[in-house]
Amino acid sequence: MPIGKLMERQKETLVQEALKGKHRDLAGWWNYLAITLAVGTALYHIYTAYFGAPFALLFRNIHWMLIASLIFIYFPALKKSPRDKPTVLDIGCVLISIALGMYVILNYTAIAGRAGSPVTADIVLGAVLVLIVMEAGRRTVGWPIVVIAILFLCYAYYGQAMPGLLLHRGYSIARIFPFLYLTDAGIFGIPLGVSSRFILLFVIFGAFLEKAGAGIFFRDLSLALTGRYVGGPGKAAILFSGFIGSITGSSTANVVTTGTFTIPLMKKLGYSPEFAGGVEADASTGGQILPPVMGAAAFVMAEYIGVPYVTVMVAAIVPAFLYFITSFFMVHYRALRDNLLPVPKADLPRLSTVLKDGFYYFTPLIILIVLLVMRFSPSRAVFWALLSTIALSWIKTDTRMGPKEIIEALHSGVLKALEVVAACAVAGIIIGMVTMTGLGLKFSTLIELLAGGNLMAGLFYTLVASLILGMGVPTTAKYIILATLVAPALVALGAPLLAAHLFILYFGTDADITPPVGLAAYAAAGLAGAHPMKTAIEAFKMGITAYIVPFAFILGPALLLQGPLYEIFLACATALLACAGLGAAMQGFFVRRMPLWHRGLLLIGSVMLMETSMLGDLIGFLLVGGIFFIEYLAEKVVKKKMAA
Repeated sequence: MPIGKLMERQKETLVQEALKGKHRDLAGWWNYLAITLAVGTALYHIYTAYFGAPFALLFRNIHWMLIASLIFIYFPALKKSPRDKPTVLDIGCVLISIALGMYVILNYTAIAGRAGSPVTADIVLGAVLVLIVMEAGRRTVGWPIVVIAILFLCYAYYGQAMPGLLLHRGYSIARIFPFLYLTDAGIFGIPLGVSSRFILLFVIFGAFLEKAGAGIFFRDLSLALTGRYVGGPGKAAILFSGFIGSITGSSTANVVTTGTFTIPLMKKLGYSPEFAGGVEADASTGGQILPPVMGAAAFVMAEYIGVPYVTVMVAAIVPAFLYFITSFFMVHYRALRDNLLPVPKADLPRLSTVLKDGFYYFTPLIILIVLLVMRFSPSRAVFWALLSTIALSWIKTDTRMGPKEIIEALHSGVLKALEVVAACAVAGIIIGMVTMTGLGLKFSTLIELLAGGNLMAGLFYTLVASLILGMGVPTTAKYIILATLVAPALVALGAPLLAAHLFILYFGTDADITPPVGLAAYAAAGLAGAHPMKTAIEAFKMGITAYIVPFAFILGPALLLQGPLYEIFLACATALLACAGLGAAMQGFFVRRMPLWHRGLLLIGSVMLMETSMLGDLIGFLLVGGIFFIEYLAEKVVKKKMAA
């Protein structure tokens, strides 16, 4: 089959999976059993959020045992497998997952006592666990991350055959499998630790917000705030999708959740299908870098670099604002260029009415932020935010959450988290092999050698690795891998620790809107009835700031709100002007359609403004300000001629 047709078929498959969902729609007593297990899983994690969890290895085993059982019940092995009930193979995988977990739970003391001296059962069961984890990953997030895990296992085993810097003595299966199974540096390492303590709870919290009516409130609020202005439908989509995307932690999931409302609205008012899909994909992807929740990867980051989560959250505020304000400028200039209509006034909700009816939906988020600032653990903070959501749902009769609604929210939250947890488990295999072989240090050394001690070269290699790895690997998993392999090299080359990790997170996230494989853009194209590649290009243009800002905050931490106040103010002011310039350059319009050379100078000037030196700011200001002034004068001249 020609490669072009093969890529088109793959895109179509990805879109269909995003729209329909990959998990089963269970029927009969299997449905009740799965709901009971999911609700029990949610309640157990909520209980541990308040009362505390058992020892790390024990807790993560219980977490995976429960999640793996649900994965094999809900996710079929093959496309032709039954969609209403699990098969014998699925049930066998469930029983094996339970047996693997119970082995650790029942023999925890003995396992701890013989650390480093595994028995035969440890080796065999460790091998079985690796197979189970990879099968769970294949069913949920697909082959790419599984293939990467297999390559790392081969690297650990065949180390003595590796060339040059990658050479090591090699490890036997008697070392590899018990290490992955019975230590907190393998499958049950930091990734599953974060998913068990934070990720699952935050996804459940998002499900409770949705069930309580917060999704409808934020949708109406976005329309009320922006709908009547130029580019109103697109701006409303950016606000709505950005907020929801922060909680869901998945660009593609957010696209198919919010895009069903935003994309038809934009198309109805004149936006092309490709641009409507691009706006939705851009906003949904940006949600993963938007505080306070920032998807899930930010919790992993805080754990990796050993800082409170609130430190990551505060540092991400300005870059996230620049991302979304650029998207606003893009929509604004595009609407002016193409004479696109705002939302008709009759179709808009009144802002005062929206706020009056739902202002209290801000309360759980305020509680969450305040508790995080007060140095509560994220799990304890989300516990109280979740309880407040239930209480607030009783303000209005039609949103009250009784036992039935609470069960539905618990079930929905766990179901949405299965793919992320599976990705974290597979990432544990990769991180375990990196730790065992010392590859992290070697890879960092390799990056340093290739970069020749030059930080910018190191950033470029990291950018390429992030975008390539992001093709099919979930954001959290690709951040974990790159944080282990690449971040130490960036720090060694002179990048600040927090900035280096945010750089990796940004470009891992960007992969979802980067052609040729931008999964969020493909999902949006499916909803919009648009060409996938053209939609990805529009999304790429919309999110252009995310490809520039990371370099800016590596070179100057003022954009991360670090440093003297005057430097922070100057950096933010010049970056804001740069966002306006980028929006105009990408859309080819300021007060009129611009010639190509004006757009080129605007782009150069905007990049210079993002750069933090005084000379760069001066050159950028002259270029951007000069082009804007010339465009304004030219438009005045045209209007005078037309009037005459």
